[in-house]
Amino acid sequence: MDEITVKRKKKKKLTKKKLLIILAVLIILTGLIISVYPYILSAIFNYRQQNLVNMWMAENAGIGPGNINEGLPAIPEEPELTGGDSDLYEEDIDAFFDFNHALNMMAGILNIPSLSLTSPILRPETEQNLNIGVCEVTGSTAAPGGIGNYILSGHYSRIRGRHFNRLPDIEIGASVFISNLNGIYEYEVYEILQVKAEDNWAVRLNVRERIATLITCDYTKGEPYGRWIVMCRFKSSS
Repeated sequence: MDEITVKRKKKKKLTKKKLLIILAVLIILTGLIISVYPYILSAIFNYRQQNLVNMWMAENAGIGPGNINEGLPAIPEEPELTGGDSDLYEEDIDAFFDFNHALNMMAGILNIPSLSLTSPILRPETEQNLNIGVCEVTGSTAAPGGIGNYILSGHYSRIRGRHFNRLPDIEIGASVFISNLNGIYEYEVYEILQVKAEDNWAVRLNVRERIATLITCDYTKGEPYGRWIVMCRFKSSS
């Protein structure tokens, strides 16, 4: 075997070895990208959601507390709390939500210090809006601070801390703050329920006191078995 042939074989072996190394590196990089991709999306979502809250607050800076609604609102016959294929509580996460749409749909801010949760409140409770934050439920019978039941629904996200993911961790006596164009309203949690999806009795509508209700899916059995219902009583406004 001549020297030229030997050199060619060595070169082929080196080239094959380089290709294997490059392939191995690409496989490792692909695995890393796949593993960190959800965290990247989560970071993007959190950044955009915080910017949304900050911009809303900046646009409404200087507003003072308004008069709390003292009237008795009309009670709808049936709240829109469940739905078949268009279930409002199923998760549909998208980090790249439409920022302008979100700002136009935003009605206020929900803050639960004990859960480290600050979320925009949007209306109405469409799938697109639930993807961005928590939503006012159409069946609400009061505005924040008003007589009746102010109802908010949110996804039980698979990402810890997002939306109502930590709502099942809330405790009796926890403070819940709801801010809108009229001021800041503080509520206190007084009852926590786990119910079936069809148990509409758990959401009180015909009430003549100031309450708020927070709703999300119950995944304690691995599937959206039912609902978590967190009931809050009005405490003060500012």
